[in-house]
Amino acid sequence: MEMVLEEDIKEIFETIKPSIQKMHGKTVLITGAAGFLGRYFMSLLTYSNRLNSDNPITIIALDNYITSGKPSGQNILRNDDNVEWIVGDASIGSQLPNKFDYIIHTAGIASPEHYRANPLLTIDVTINVTKALLERAKSDNSRMLFFSSSEIYGDPFPEFVPTNEDYRGNVSTRGPRACYDESKRLGETLCWIYQTYFNVHVCVARPFNVYGPGMMPKDYRVLPNFATQIAKKESLKIYGSGNQTRTFCYISDAIIGFMKILLDSKNPDVFNVGNPTPEVSMVELTQIIKKVIQEDFKVELIEYPSTYPADEPNRRCPDITRISETLDFQPKVNLEEGLARFFKWTKLNYTSEILAK
Repeated sequence: MEMVLEEDIKEIFETIKPSIQKMHGKTVLITGAAGFLGRYFMSLLTYSNRLNSDNPITIIALDNYITSGKPSGQNILRNDDNVEWIVGDASIGSQLPNKFDYIIHTAGIASPEHYRANPLLTIDVTINVTKALLERAKSDNSRMLFFSSSEIYGDPFPEFVPTNEDYRGNVSTRGPRACYDESKRLGETLCWIYQTYFNVHVCVARPFNVYGPGMMPKDYRVLPNFATQIAKKESLKIYGSGNQTRTFCYISDAIIGFMKILLDSKNPDVFNVGNPTPEVSMVELTQIIKKVIQEDFKVELIEYPSTYPADEPNRRCPDITRISETLDFQPKVNLEEGLARFFKWTKLNYTSEILAK
C-alpha cells in the first residue's frame, strides 16, 4: 500500500526548496513518523536527501504503530541510510543520545473514535511526552513544532467564524472529546511556558481538517469513512443532521504550511493551517464527492454511534491571515482537485484485503 503520492512530495519540495536547505547537515526527530502527517514529513525529507546526498538530513523516526497501522518500511525509509527507525513510544525521543536541531512532534491520537477508546493515552502523549520533548528542545537548542488542533476552539460562536488564533475557545472540560481538546490546550500552554521562560523556539500548528493519500481506512474520520463506504458499495453514512460544516485542506498544502512554520518563523507563535474555502456541510460534501468521482451512491443520515463522540463543533473554518501575512502561505489545491487526488488514491489502495484488516 503506497502511503503517499510522489507528485505531492515533488510539489511540496519545489515550493519550500530554499527553506528545506536549512535542514541539510542537521538532525531531526520526528515522532509519529508512521502516521498520516509523519509519512509525508518522512517522504519529503528523504526525497530532499536523494537530491542532496552529499549533505543529508539525519532523521530519527519514532512510532509505536498504535493508530497508524504498520506499513512496509520500504515506503517510509525509501532506502535512505540517513534514517534511524525506532519502534516505540514517542517519549523515547527525549532520551536518545543524538543532538536534535529540529523536533517535529506529530505523535498523538487525533481520530475521535481512537481517542474515545484511549483517553488516558491521548492525554499522556499530548502532555507528558510534549513536556519531555520541550525539555529536550531546551537542552539541545532545537526548533520544535507542536501539533495542536482546530478542536481547541471547540464550537465557536457564529461571530467568531472564520476563527483566528486569538479566539479563546468554547470547549468543555468534561465529555468524550475533552481528553483530546483539553490536552491539546494544555500542550499549547506548555509550549508557551518553554517559549516565554526558557527561550525555546517552539511553534504551534493548529490544523483544520487536513486530508489526503495515506489516511488509513480505520482512521474513522469523515473522508476515510466515505472512501471505505464507496469501496464497499455502501451508502455514505453521515452522523447527526448533516448540517455541520467544515473546510478541508489537502495534505500537500498543509505540509508546506507546517514546514514554513518550522523553518521560516522568526518568532515562536501559533498558526492556523487550513483552507478557508469552501465551508461545506457534510451533506454538501457528499454531493461534491459524487461529482468528482462520477459515481452514484446513496446518502444516509444516522445517529452518532456509541464509539464516536456526538458533541462535535457545528462549524470549523479557519482565518489564515496570520500565516499568510507572516509566512506567505496560501493553499493552492481546491477542494475538488484535492478530493480527486484522494479518491483516485483510495480506489487503488482501499482494496478488499486492506479493508478486511
